[in-house]
Amino acid sequence: MQIFPVLLFPFHCAQLEIEKPSLFQFLFLSASPTSVGVVTSDFASGGRFKTFEPNSFTTFPTSIPIHSDAVGRYTNDRVFIVNRLNRDSIQVLNPQLGFLTEQEFSVGQGKNPQDISVWNDKYFVSLYNSDELAIYSRYNGTKIGGVSFTSLRETFSTSGIPDSSVESSYMVQEGSSLFVLLQRLDRNDVSGYLPPNSDSYLVEIDMDLNQIRAVYTLPYRNPSSKIQKVNLFGEPHLVFSCVGRVGFISQIDAGIVAFRLSTRQFHPNRLFAEEIAGGDILAFQIKNEELGFAAVLDAGFTKTVQAFRPRTGERIGTLLQIPGNIGISLSGLLLTNEGKLLVGSTDFSRPGIYVYDSNLGNVLLNPIPSSVELTPFDIFQLQNLP
Repeated sequence: MQIFPVLLFPFHCAQLEIEKPSLFQFLFLSASPTSVGVVTSDFASGGRFKTFEPNSFTTFPTSIPIHSDAVGRYTNDRVFIVNRLNRDSIQVLNPQLGFLTEQEFSVGQGKNPQDISVWNDKYFVSLYNSDELAIYSRYNGTKIGGVSFTSLRETFSTSGIPDSSVESSYMVQEGSSLFVLLQRLDRNDVSGYLPPNSDSYLVEIDMDLNQIRAVYTLPYRNPSSKIQKVNLFGEPHLVFSCVGRVGFISQIDAGIVAFRLSTRQFHPNRLFAEEIAGGDILAFQIKNEELGFAAVLDAGFTKTVQAFRPRTGERIGTLLQIPGNIGISLSGLLLTNEGKLLVGSTDFSRPGIYVYDSNLGNVLLNPIPSSVELTPFDIFQLQNLP
């Protein structure tokens, strides 16, 4: 366990006041070089952004108020909190100032933002309840443009009335290209659910010209995970999980797919198929061709964290299993650069983060999840992505 030095604050009896901590002390209390960011929530009135050190199981005292439904991303030396439906804003936190909020701007009531990318003086924001990719000024957060997805709306609905939203979600940059996932769900389906009755798309955006470069039809529908950029089979791929029909309408119909950047083509085989996992793969992390991890929900609502081999698609173990009749869910999955697998547990009696060591045979290091005060919802590296 890492040992931290004690910080001493001089006390002057004559002045009867305590000196303010130095900037170094202030930053020390916020994070360490191997810390991760954690979005937490009470699923009601609000949430908090916390920092957590997985090697020592330390949760730092910094606690920044955010929305109860939010996700996080670290890019361009800043933490971006995407406050989703009912707050509909982007909140920018400065790690050099104890993660204090230095900017927040609205994306429009009811737009439900999902992700953000930074390019030069522009913010690109994907909006779930819209048919465009919105562009905002990096300096003042005002809207300065957008990329229309109107031509990519679904044209079919079981009700006969297609909706106008394309459900754009997670994004990732590659050079001057921005890749955006469009789920294209049927909001007017007669079942009352949101099934993927149309093909889903991966859209490539030219961030200099603010226009679509190409549209790629996904081999499976309803991409729902973050996009991981990882080297596989000797070259970089974009990897994400498609869940198809999920939840109360669950079917074995999708899995983890890889998009080869050099050829702009999908790998012919799923890296991990729902048939092998036994359910919907809601989140995943890949270490290399021989080891990946997936959070799986089956039709009986049993939750598991499974190990798999991306090279062959085989399941090689189960790290955690929670029966469907127990009110605990898994939320947040991250494999750190040091090889620690972090799993968020939404157990309301004891919420926290489990830490596994992938370098030691995926051993569980803390049988009692480490508390981050509220329930963890999203976990991410506090480092710029390559």
